[in-house]
Amino acid sequence: MMRGSEEPHRAQRAFRSVLDAFARPGVVHEVELAPENSGRPASLDASLEQVARLFVDQAVTFCVVDSETDAVTAYLSGETRARCAPLREADFVVVPVRADARAAHEAVVEACCGTLIAPEKGATVLVGCSRLAEAPESGGVGMAGDRGELGEIAEQAVHVVALRGPGVRDVNSFAVDRVDWLNARAQRGDEFPCGIEIVLVDPDGHVVAVPRSASATLLGDSSPLVHERRSLRRSTLGERAFDAKRSGEPLREEASCFPMDEEVS
Repeated sequence: MMRGSEEPHRAQRAFRSVLDAFARPGVVHEVELAPENSGRPASLDASLEQVARLFVDQAVTFCVVDSETDAVTAYLSGETRARCAPLREADFVVVPVRADARAAHEAVVEACCGTLIAPEKGATVLVGCSRLAEAPESGGVGMAGDRGELGEIAEQAVHVVALRGPGVRDVNSFAVDRVDWLNARAQRGDEFPCGIEIVLVDPDGHVVAVPRSASATLLGDSSPLVHERRSLRRSTLGERAFDAKRSGEPLREEASCFPMDEEVS
């Protein structure tokens, strides 16, 4: 439901930012906040609502994981006309910033991973964070000795996550206040191209995309928290899966899964 002539333009700019975030995993982008709405539940901040509106509409299903599930679900359903679905079946999962670690963990672990025939059916999990920020440049991300550079990051963003994989030249790193989603992601054991997409959003409109194809490492831990299968697929597969989810069309045969033996860390 659009309000005002400026709303479609705001949504277009936000959609472009999120697409850019998927094209450059681990790089912090920004979206404009949704306009004030007296009906918005306190647990759903304006930036998370704006990102949710880009994905959630009549053509998809969604699920909210939070202590105030009913309030946020009713609000998003009324605003977008989207249908609510159980966590394991939802196309999009919304985790408000106030959701505790247990709720966030459940949302990521239980989200649908899609199938080998239709990997685009894998869920996208929108995780609210208190703080997202760019991490200081470092030649040794993932080594404990780099912790001294965290002084440049806002106090709340105490963790630094490094991403590697398609769309990343070497390594892209960012700072975030919570990593419950990352620990849960590591437990899933999905084999690419199956898996979930994660979009992190903070109240200031900062956005970071963590696609299913990315390998993620927590600063201070030299081992990846996600092991991805080696694939010969082009780096654009993530964007094509994103577009397919929005259009409801399956990926073409060229993007289907094939046997993969070797793991990379």
